[in-house]
Amino acid sequence: MSEAKIELRNVHKRFGSKVVLDGINLTVPKGESLVVIGGSGTGKSVMIKCVLGIIRPDSGEIFVDGKNVLKMDTGEREKVLRKFGMLFQGAALFDSLPVWENVAFGLIQGRKMKRKQAKDIAIEKL
Repeated sequence: MSEAKIELRNVHKRFGSKVVLDGINLTVPKGESLVVIGGSGTGKSVMIKCVLGIIRPDSGEIFVDGKNVLKMDTGEREKVLRKFGMLFQGAALFDSLPVWENVAFGLIQGRKMKRKQAKDIAIEKL
């Protein structure tokens, strides 16, 4: 097997008493594609959001290119995670953000635009 592009080790996440990820282990080798499929509420999006840094897991380790993204400072983590993109089912929005922030996401994260300026542009486009 080739070196891992993404690796999750014993990742746990819960929301209140609801356990969503219970010790997830996953290795995605470099050059491989992966489809995450399962029933509603089984933790698919939560797992991916943990990898992307949108949600922080309660415990466990997440590696991208052999580097533990949970131990990186914000700038280093953003540099690594800029390689990734995510589209929710049916081109849905980030469910954890208001609509304007979904529209402004690329401006804020990708172009490092100030939130106020990005918000003004997003609201104008809406």
